[in-house]
Amino acid sequence: MCKSDSYVLDESFNPEEFVADIKKAKAAVGEATEEDAQHLHRLVLISQVLLYGGHLFLLLGAAMPWMAALLLCGLGACMIAFARCMKWAIIGHHISHGGYDSLQKNHPNALPAHYKRGVFAVGIRRFFDWLDWMLPQAWDVEHNKAHHYYLSEEKDPDLVEHNFEMLRKFPLPKSMKYVSMLLWVFTWKLTYYSPNTYKELMLSKKEGWLARNWPSWSKKTDPVVIFDVFRMPGEALIRGKVMDAFFWLVFFAQWSTAIFPMLISVLLPAAWPLLLGRAGLWFGATTAGQAAIRALITSLVADMLSNAHAFVIIACNHSGGDLYRYSTSCKAYSAEFLLRCTYSSANFECGNDLIDIVYGWLNYQIEHHMYPDMTPLQYRKFQPLVKSICKKHGVMYVQQNALKRTWMMFQVAVGDAQMKRCTALVPPKAYEKSKIETSAEESG
Repeated sequence: MCKSDSYVLDESFNPEEFVADIKKAKAAVGEATEEDAQHLHRLVLISQVLLYGGHLFLLLGAAMPWMAALLLCGLGACMIAFARCMKWAIIGHHISHGGYDSLQKNHPNALPAHYKRGVFAVGIRRFFDWLDWMLPQAWDVEHNKAHHYYLSEEKDPDLVEHNFEMLRKFPLPKSMKYVSMLLWVFTWKLTYYSPNTYKELMLSKKEGWLARNWPSWSKKTDPVVIFDVFRMPGEALIRGKVMDAFFWLVFFAQWSTAIFPMLISVLLPAAWPLLLGRAGLWFGATTAGQAAIRALITSLVADMLSNAHAFVIIACNHSGGDLYRYSTSCKAYSAEFLLRCTYSSANFECGNDLIDIVYGWLNYQIEHHMYPDMTPLQYRKFQPLVKSICKKHGVMYVQQNALKRTWMMFQVAVGDAQMKRCTALVPPKAYEKSKIETSAEESG
């Protein structure tokens, strides 16, 4: 493990050559083409079939005898869960990073106009493009702006080790800490990601009332989770800060409007049997009330499965005892920036649509952090090139199974492991030596 005032790479490392090789690899991948557009159309179609087909199976299962209901509702829950994960991890994720913006410009008729950053899932389009617990604009601020450019620094809102600091220090048996992680696995989009992304959105609006009145005793880098709806006002009152208690009530009241559409979406399937029953049109082997309970349970299970799927392929991307965190920031797309993408990220298995869709295309995490505005197909071409470049330069490149990485993330979260610390990856003398070598080559 490196010390807090140390560097990871040797002074002989050539940062300029590494950057040049990465840029050449990206150029070799080329611009997005109509093939990328057709691929996105297929991904959207798959997600739509899964989402609407899943709800159809859910409603049919709610009306069937017990054994048939178990099969159909189970299938429906899995389909809905998978569709929601696709809409976030693959479709919304890459579009909101601007992965298809250049394609829209070069091939204006290849994709609908709303498949563009800042338009997709914003406003009324949220209900059609990507409806989830997170407000898309909030996720854009938290993920696209903060996480990507402060990777594994304290300002990174997704730094697991920092976010679970309370659990790491809490005097509980380790077995109970591990069990407690299951709560986050099955609920994290609602309980953690939604309120925390909303916090980042509010803080980004410097002139807004919430940003201007943020309580001084509450660190802005600390996560805000759903359980804080009770804790923060109570803590404010204990401190004698009545206005701060009011602040937190306002914050969570505003946040509730962001999650309300998704809440309705989860509860809505239970309403259909009741409405049909009231209209005298209910059919099936159960009463309308029994069917409503089945539909509600299935919808809740679907949401829990969607959370678990997303957690396994997302939460462990940058956490583990083998990955690094930093005490300094760096310039975007510099050698340090590109190297941090490898030393603080983990890829999974990759290479074909079946594997990549299951992983939500988050199995190309290293390449994605290097250049966030690429399409899924571009990452598939880029990945083997980056891996070979890392091998050439002796740079760490982690690629493991997601379940193994999730366990390593659990170990960090509960305090059984900790990330490696360093000032930065590249020592200052390596830059000086690289410049001298480059000048010598040019003069020669």
